[in-house]
Amino acid sequence: MFDLQTPKQPSEDAIIVSNVSKRFRIPHEKKTRLFEHITGALKGTTSTYEEFWAVKDVSFTVKKGETLGIIGENGSGKSTLLKIIAGVLTPNSGSVKVNGRVAPFLELGVGFNPELTAEDNVRLYGAIMGMGTKEMEDKFEEIFEFAELPKFRNMKLKNFSSGMYARLAFATASATDPDILLIDEVLAVGDAAFQRKCKDRMDEFIADGKTIVLVSHASQSITDMCKTALLLSRGSMEKMGFSKDVMDYYNTKLRAIEEMKLEEKFEDRSKEVVLIPSVARITDVTMYDENGIETKKFLTNKKFTAKIKYFSDKKIKDPIFGFAIHKNDGLLIIAPNTRVHKVSIPSIEGEGIIEYTIDNLPLLKGLYIVSAGIFNFIDGNYIALDYQDKKYYFEVFDNAIEEYGLIYTRSEWKTQNNIQKSRI
Repeated sequence: MFDLQTPKQPSEDAIIVSNVSKRFRIPHEKKTRLFEHITGALKGTTSTYEEFWAVKDVSFTVKKGETLGIIGENGSGKSTLLKIIAGVLTPNSGSVKVNGRVAPFLELGVGFNPELTAEDNVRLYGAIMGMGTKEMEDKFEEIFEFAELPKFRNMKLKNFSSGMYARLAFATASATDPDILLIDEVLAVGDAAFQRKCKDRMDEFIADGKTIVLVSHASQSITDMCKTALLLSRGSMEKMGFSKDVMDYYNTKLRAIEEMKLEEKFEDRSKEVVLIPSVARITDVTMYDENGIETKKFLTNKKFTAKIKYFSDKKIKDPIFGFAIHKNDGLLIIAPNTRVHKVSIPSIEGEGIIEYTIDNLPLLKGLYIVSAGIFNFIDGNYIALDYQDKKYYFEVFDNAIEEYGLIYTRSEWKTQNNIQKSRI
C-alpha cells in the first residue's frame, strides 16, 4: 500500500519503507494476438509464467534532510524500489509513507507527453505536482534558462534530443521546490557541463535541508553526496550504513566477482599449458600491490611486484629469469629479464623466488597477460629451460587518471604564461 502524507502532521521521517516487496510475472513465451491465446487455451498450451521478485522485504527510514544513496548491480531492484517510493508502482506487500512533496526524476522524460510543447509539458508537470498555473509560469524563465532551452519553449518534445529531454526534465522537477527529490542516475545523463549543473543544484538542495534519494553507479557521487547508502542484491537489502563503508564493501565485492570471472576466463588457457620435463621450472607467479597484498587488481602509477616461484632439480649456473607483460590481445608491452638489467644470479637449486618490482606501474586501465620464463644464455642465444606463455593475468582499474592509450607518463604542457603539470 502506498500512503502519501502531507506535511501537516510533523514528523522527523521523510520516507518510511516497511517490508516492501514487488513481484513481476515473466511469461515463458510471447503471445501477441488474441487468436494465439484462444488456440493455446483450446490446445491446453496456455502461457506459463515465472515469478520474479524485483524487491524483497525491504525496510528502511530516511530522515528529513538526509541524502540516501541506493547502489547495486544491474537488476538488483534499485529503480523498482525508487518507483515504489514515488508511487509509480504499487508493492505486492508492505507499505511506503512519504511526508512532503515528492519530485521524481526516474527515467528520461517520464511524465512528459512528446506530442506537447516544452511549455505545455512544464505546465502539466506543475499541475501533477499540485502547483497552480501562474506559480509554474513564474518559474518558466528559471526552468528554460537552467535547461539552456529558451529558444525551444514552443517545440514539441518529440523533436527533442535525449540531452534536451534530460535537461528539461531535471530543470522542471527541481524547480517545483520539492521536499523530497528521487533521482535515478541523473548524473549519468547529458554532457559534462549539464552533469555539473545538476550536481550544483543537488548541493543546493542538500544545503537547504531537502531529502534526496539517489540511485547511481558512480561511487564518487554516492560518497560525496550521501551520508547513508543502501546496497541491494537481487532485490534484498545486503548492507546499509555510512556511505563510505557501504561503498568500500561493495567495491571489494565487485573486485572479487571480477577476479572470479577472470579466473574462469583463463582456466581453459592454463589447462592447455603443457610442461615439458625440465631440470628447472616455474611453479607459480603471484602479484602484489603497494601494500604488499596479493591481488590481480592494480592502480596506475602505484607499486607492482611479481614473485616468480621456481623449482630446480639440480644446480643450474647463471640462470636468467624473464618476465613479459602483454595486452589482452597479445600485444607485447615490456619484456625485461635479469640479464639485460645486469642482475647476476650465480646459480639456483631447489625452491626459490625471484622478485620483479615496478615502483610506478605506467599501465592504464585494462586487462593484461603475463608470461614468465627461466633461460640460459649460450653462444648469443636464449635457451628456454621453462617458459609459461601468457598463463597469468592482472587488471589495472580506474584511478581517476584520464589518459588514453596504454602508458601513463609524467609530462608538462607549457604556455607563455604558466606551466601545467600532469596529475600524479
